Amino acid sequence: MSDNVLVERERSRPSLVAVGLLMAAFLTAFDVRAVSVGLPDLRGAFGLSFDEGSWLSTFATAPQILVAPCVGWLIAVFGVRRVMVAPTLLYSAISVLIPCSQNFEVLMLLHAARAVLLGIFVGATLLTAFRNLDSRYWIVALAFYVMRVPFSQNLGVYTAGSYSQTIGWQWLYWQGAIIAPAIGVLVWFGAKPVATDRDSLGRADWGGMALFGTSLTMLYVALDQGNRLDWFRSGFIVSMLIASAFLAVAFVLNETVVKVPWAHFSTMFSRNIALSFAAIFSFMVASLASSLLAPNFLISVAHLRPEQIGDFSDPYAAMLLMCATVAAVFLVRTVGPRLSMIAGFACFAFSCWLGTSMTSLWSLQEFEPIVVLQTVAEEVVFLAAVTTIFSNANPARAVVVTAYVQVLRLICSEVAGTSMATWIRQREQLHSYLIGLHVTSGRVGPGTGGTQFDAAKRSIGVLASVIQREANVQAYIDGFWVAFLAAIVGLFAVALMAPSPRHPLTRTPGGKPSRLRLEL
Repeated sequence: MSDNVLVERERSRPSLVAVGLLMAAFLTAFDVRAVSVGLPDLRGAFGLSFDEGSWLSTFATAPQILVAPCVGWLIAVFGVRRVMVAPTLLYSAISVLIPCSQNFEVLMLLHAARAVLLGIFVGATLLTAFRNLDSRYWIVALAFYVMRVPFSQNLGVYTAGSYSQTIGWQWLYWQGAIIAPAIGVLVWFGAKPVATDRDSLGRADWGGMALFGTSLTMLYVALDQGNRLDWFRSGFIVSMLIASAFLAVAFVLNETVVKVPWAHFSTMFSRNIALSFAAIFSFMVASLASSLLAPNFLISVAHLRPEQIGDFSDPYAAMLLMCATVAAVFLVRTVGPRLSMIAGFACFAFSCWLGTSMTSLWSLQEFEPIVVLQTVAEEVVFLAAVTTIFSNANPARAVVVTAYVQVLRLICSEVAGTSMATWIRQREQLHSYLIGLHVTSGRVGPGTGGTQFDAAKRSIGVLASVIQREANVQAYIDGFWVAFLAAIVGLFAVALMAPSPRHPLTRTPGGKPSRLRLEL
């Protein structure tokens, strides 16, 4: 064996790269969730109006999708060190600067740049882990990637409130400034330097990447602002949707005519892959029971702060998530992805059905069984669905698969969350009107004294608050029914799947670890 080969092996530490990229995925999910939950505190800290705060949230998330789908291709061409190390340092610097800025335009630009860097972090995770780890460890890396979703939902709520009440809201940003350089160090010492793939670079489909990323970003902005601007009554929303659709059509045509397409849509023609995407979308809607419905109910009806909502999830989150992750890996490796998804969607359906019996007296204790069931279901369903996608995909098209997984992660998640928020708002208005029809109207006569008049006004105010509270309760019950139906749709999607081929992510012939590697 030559000295050069020995040097290359010594310089390559795949486990460090995998750990660094998984940390980046956790950082992305955690930061987005914490900033989203802590938005009211951030509006007060920066002195922003409600509309400005809404745009701050959009700019802090939407640019992720601009670059996330093409990160896998960039890593295949330039190597993980060139793609990852510099962004971690830049992300840390921006995170330090944001709390010091008070100009609204500067805040928007800094948050947009930070979101682009977050898109690089999470977009690099799966492909880099698969390329650097032995195939026997792929399922472990994928399980930790999946675990970031419930982890950020549970712990992000707690930290967003506790930072504002204890050490300061600035730590919503500064925590990332501490973690990001550590990720860069792990990648720098773990990944070996590689030569740029000039052949692939010369055949790059830059047009397809630009069209795809821009179209999805405009769609995300329209979805994120649609509920506030009342959808099709807003010229801005209509313009963004039309522009996004035009660019999407241009992308499809581009991928059809270019010699070497970057992310041809034919990947989606596989039966199991298409049904897995449908199952993941159903999962995203069903999981809103714990990520959106339960927290919003506790804030708007029970009048709890975020750190109070996190009192349940914080002490037990780590233990619950680890147990759920181990159970998910065990199920996928023993009974297979399809039966695992059936078990997960059954947990989703049961937890959502429990939520349909809520009343205005519900608090943290009543939601505990729902949170536990949802956490287990999220781990099992998402892990099994992503496993099905990669086990049915052509290894030579791994870059394409990871690109569309990023679409699922951001666009489908935004579609589900925005649609549910609009549904809750409209149902609350309907129930408020229907309940109000059964309230007997009264009038204070002209001879009524001042004290009686004030008491009457107070009574009307109390009555109005009771009507609003009960209308909110009924609206959230309707939301749980939607989540329940999404779980049932997910079960139907799984029932239509064909058996998946043997793959290192599931089972291998004779129980021996496979040496299959993803070709790029």
